[in-house]
Order: sequence, then structure tokens, then C-alpha cells
Amino acid sequence: MNPILQIAIATILLGSSGVFIKFAELSPIVMTFFRAGIPLILVSGIFLYRRESLFRGASPLLLFISFLDAIRGLCYVIGFSYADLSSAVIILYTWPLFATLFSWIFLKEAIPRRNLWLLPCFLLGIIVIYANDEISLSSQNFLGLSSVLLSAILVACTVVMYKTKSVDFSPYRLIFYQNFFAAAIAFPFLITVRPFPDSFQITMGTIYGMLVGFIAFIFFFSALSKLKASTTALLCYLEVLSTIIFGIVFFKEQLSPNVMVGASLILGGSFFLQKDTAKS
Repeated sequence: MNPILQIAIATILLGSSGVFIKFAELSPIVMTFFRAGIPLILVSGIFLYRRESLFRGASPLLLFISFLDAIRGLCYVIGFSYADLSSAVIILYTWPLFATLFSWIFLKEAIPRRNLWLLPCFLLGIIVIYANDEISLSSQNFLGLSSVLLSAILVACTVVMYKTKSVDFSPYRLIFYQNFFAAAIAFPFLITVRPFPDSFQITMGTIYGMLVGFIAFIFFFSALSKLKASTTALLCYLEVLSTIIFGIVFFKEQLSPNVMVGASLILGGSFFLQKDTAKS
């Protein structure tokens, strides 16, 4: 399959996450199990069929990344459960800001002068979107956006770590470690939750895990080695567009002026940061 089409399919599937999360109406940690547990079961079955060791290549660093991914996944589900889909996905795309800052702080990478001017765009965009809602711990939208913001920070932490491992592991192996801790931590909550999820909720969760957690990432990881980084970065913005469209179609969401201004600042800054990174 054409790698551009693979990335496009992957990002559109990722953009559908909020639809499954909101329709299932499960607790965030139970939904996290479906997101992580279904792909973990599928890739484990593949390894067992091939008679491959499940934990081949495991290292303390890789397991630590998997643990961070578990926290990131839970924050992601909480965010998309409580916040508007359009606002949540825009806040999620602040992760290039944090990736740039972490690279500067921990890897001592220089930040081009042009990029220094982009950093305030992110901060102003975050402020504008938060100003659209009541800033209070009793506000579900505020809690949702804050959870997505934490998820974005953790994405920035893990994306560089996974990148260093991508040359050593197959897409199936990366999916295994990406979901291992999240599934292991969330499983006890699934079997003890009362009332137990009904057939509709289980169906939504299972489809979510298969489409978003497994198929989307198989397409994504398979295409990464065939495309230029700049092309991949550009196509990833289909996730934002598809999430906003899904929010409008399924939940009648409306884009307020605050969200549109914040989106322009955050997505514009994110695009140019990723473009510069791809060139370098």
C-alpha cells in the first residue's frame, strides 16, 4: 500500500478516538484497558504463533517508557472523555513545544532563533483556549484539557525515546511495549468494576482497541521508514482535522472564536517546529 495512504488512514483512525471514548461512556481506566489490552493481546498472539519471546529486547529504559505511556494513555482518555474533541486535539498538539524544550534542556540541542519566536505562540494559544471555559477543578472541560496537556507533555517525553528504539524493533514489538504497562495496570479495574460493561460498551471498547491501538499504529509504523519526516509531520495534521469533523458530526460541537484563535496559534507553531525538525 502507498505509504502516504497508510499515514492518512492511520491519522484518521487516531482522530476517531474521541468518538469511541464518548460513546462507550466507560470510566477512563477501563477504557484505557481496551485501548491498550486489545492490541497487546493481538501482538502477543502473533509472537506466540511465531514462537518468539514476548519480552525479547526488554530493558529498564524500554519498560520505563512503557510505564510513561500507560500514564499518557490514561490522561488521553480522561481528556477526551471530559473535554470537547476539537479543543482536546488542539491542546494535544502542543507536544512539539515540549519536545523542543526537553531537547534543549536534556540533550543540549540548540533552538534556532526562528523557533524561539514560535514558543510564545503555543503558550498564548493554550491561554486563549483555557479562557474559553471556567478555570475550576469542578469544570469537566478544564479537567479534560489539563489531562490532555499532561498527555502532550508525556508524548514529548516518549517520542524521542521510542525513536531511538524504532530501528531495533518491528512495529509489532513497539506496539507490545507501548501497551504492556497500560493493559497490566488497567486490567484489575476492568474485572472489578461494577456494573460490568454491557455488550455495547464492550463492542465500542474492542473496536476502539483494534482500530486505534492496533491497525492505526501498524499503518503508521510501517509507513515511517518509507516517507520523509517532513511529509509524515504534514500528514499527521489530518488527525486534528478528522477529530474536529467527528466532533461536529457526532456531537454537534461548535468552534468558538477562542478555539479558532488558539488553534491557529498552536497548530501554526507546531507545524513550523516540526518542519524545522524534519529539515535538520
